[in-house]
Amino acid sequence: KNAYIIGELQRRLGFEFNGVRNHEYYFQSLEYGPKSLPENFKLKEEIEKQISSFDVWLSNFKTIAMTRGIGWAVLGYDKQTKQLLNIWVDEQHIGQLNGLEWILCIDMWEHAFVYDYPTSEKKKYIEAFFNNINWKIIEENFIKATS
Repeated sequence: KNAYIIGELQRRLGFEFNGVRNHEYYFQSLEYGPKSLPENFKLKEEIEKQISSFDVWLSNFKTIAMTRGIGWAVLGYDKQTKQLLNIWVDEQHIGQLNGLEWILCIDMWEHAFVYDYPTSEKKKYIEAFFNNINWKIIEENFIKATS
């Protein structure tokens, strides 16, 4: 009945909906504890084909994660161009690319790490995240995104 309230609720839907989905990808990547890179890791092969090396990709991803502000560093796959993309999503939704299939993401909101690492030590949080990833799940995300 109040157009302003209805409009504001609708505007917030994208923020809240994406916040739920972003966290689902984030926590999924940590399920069942750390698992090392699988043999014949298809995502690694594609990264090496498109970017040159896994280490170059990883360094680039970590640099994006260090972006000032709150949001998400994301590795996604664009089905139209068949390209892997590292992107930054501000807050929960700003900069989110339409149609990009998420493969891996890290939550860079302070609530994700401030209890374990002061804001000046974001880099340590990023390293801890990568030491705890279940790469089998990330591989499954990649296969799903590319099929």
